[in-house]
Amino acid sequence: MIIFIYTVLVFLVLRFSVTLFNFLSNPKMGNYGRRFTDQVSLIIKVEREKSEADELLASIAAQDYKHLQIIIQYGTSPFSPEEATGDYFLFLGANTLLKNGFIHSLIYRTKVFNLALLSVIPTQRNTGLLANCIYPLADFVLLNLFPLRLVRLINHPVFATANESCLFFDAAVYRQFKWEERIKRSASRAVEIVKMVKQEGLKADVLLGNRLIYFGEKQLEPGFLPFSRRLMLNFSNNILAAVLYLILVIAGPIVLAIELEPALLVLPLGLIFLSRVMTSFLSAQHPVTNVLLHPLQMLALVLLLFSNIWNRVFSGPGDKK
Repeated sequence: MIIFIYTVLVFLVLRFSVTLFNFLSNPKMGNYGRRFTDQVSLIIKVEREKSEADELLASIAAQDYKHLQIIIQYGTSPFSPEEATGDYFLFLGANTLLKNGFIHSLIYRTKVFNLALLSVIPTQRNTGLLANCIYPLADFVLLNLFPLRLVRLINHPVFATANESCLFFDAAVYRQFKWEERIKRSASRAVEIVKMVKQEGLKADVLLGNRLIYFGEKQLEPGFLPFSRRLMLNFSNNILAAVLYLILVIAGPIVLAIELEPALLVLPLGLIFLSRVMTSFLSAQHPVTNVLLHPLQMLALVLLLFSNIWNRVFSGPGDKK
């Protein structure tokens, strides 16, 4: 039991250190105020019909960036770069919304750091108790486990993460390597593309949306299974890693509360509290709400990950994504 307690405490300190690194390095998309006229081919992915992207198309129409070519990509149909004539390719999920200045900022960031790929993680918009108990988990787990700045600073495939809802490519480089066409449709496709970019010796970057790109209003039911798959990406879709994480993050604090004297709980509780506050500010969420709902969010994390694990272990091969 003593070994387990020490392991929980060490893991808590490590997670706090990663969160602190993210907080201090502040990996957010900035609104840089620069203006460009490069042609951007905007590829919107919809599952079945164009109406899925109505809100996104409305936000694009209201953009201050007008040098756009809009292409709708349906379902699993392959994307042919011959259709797109832009200097940059911007792949967006149909459930995203853009704010003014976002596309200008994408181009500026890509030019300044000579990026082949820039992925931006949209800001969550949570309405209602259930959504606030579930959707903040995506940013909480990611920012506790992954130092985002290292994606750009260390050009090794092990430091790879991305969000498929927003991928911005230098079109000339994309046409040369055609990454999207070389990767099969799967939940981890965006991460695999980042790895391939790094293997070619090119630069990639991943940033938080910082209110410049949002996920649209979500209904919980249709987003439940895809969201659980997104959470598993933080563990490279490794079931053992996800289970160990749950043991250390969920069962660990419960054991600490039972075994340790109240005075000794100040350190672990303080680290958990500060982690929630820092991840909330980074992801543009309300820190008080996340702190108060932390126990319910941890319960939701267990249910989401175990539902995904159950689906992967006991469902048919076609459902294991």
